[in-house]
Amino acid sequence: MELDHKPSVISRLLDEVSWEGSNVKRYRDGGRGMENPLTAEVFQGLSNLPRDLFFGEILRCAHGADETRLAAADEAEHAELDVLPGSLLLPALKIDVQPDVWVTGPSVQLLVEAKSFRKGATFNVEQLPRELLCLQAHSNNRAPLLLLVLATPPPIRLAGSGRHEVDAGVAVGLESLCARAGMTTEDYEALLASIPFCVAWVTWSEIHAIVTRQKNALSGLPSSIAASLHRTADGVARAIKWHSGGQGFESEAVAD
Repeated sequence: MELDHKPSVISRLLDEVSWEGSNVKRYRDGGRGMENPLTAEVFQGLSNLPRDLFFGEILRCAHGADETRLAAADEAEHAELDVLPGSLLLPALKIDVQPDVWVTGPSVQLLVEAKSFRKGATFNVEQLPRELLCLQAHSNNRAPLLLLVLATPPPIRLAGSGRHEVDAGVAVGLESLCARAGMTTEDYEALLASIPFCVAWVTWSEIHAIVTRQKNALSGLPSSIAASLHRTADGVARAIKWHSGGQGFESEAVAD
């Protein structure tokens, strides 16, 4: 009998790579600057670090959806964090959504959408609305939260639709998507009105600064445990800096 097995982050990343076909050559330099390797390296480390001190602090320092975001931060230590979790079905549209990270807490369901450092990287017009509908379909009565991890602060780029602030960008393709899903006008308007309360963002450079600051704040631990946590935190910070090309981190500061 096969034992129950939850795939590791490495296994999931390899599964993603296996679908790349001829594009697999892009991974020869360690997938530098690509979304999936960057997300896997950073969030695997964040999952292994003390959650409240690191991932929770990232959520506290992010922007937007204050009430839901802070609730997610407070329960980060006990949340289930899945990196590259695979596909979630939107039954009404018969399409799959692939979160980069899926974080299930006692009261908040968090979907992380991470963007790479690739110049000119854009969101598909319907990508963020689909993720909002995915949260609505799979939150199981938890408060939904969509967290965008960006290379630079907003505005964000939408393919074929220019630059938008985050809330407006999520709203751009929402009406047509809701119509195709058979939702009523009232349901669409309620979802539209919820965006400021369930969409947040943070930058990779802010994550880098927070992880570095929190690592330096560790104290009173046995030397071996402290060294282990420092190595893990340093690995997260190095991954971000390496994938970014190292630009803009030396002077990055985040408010306490």
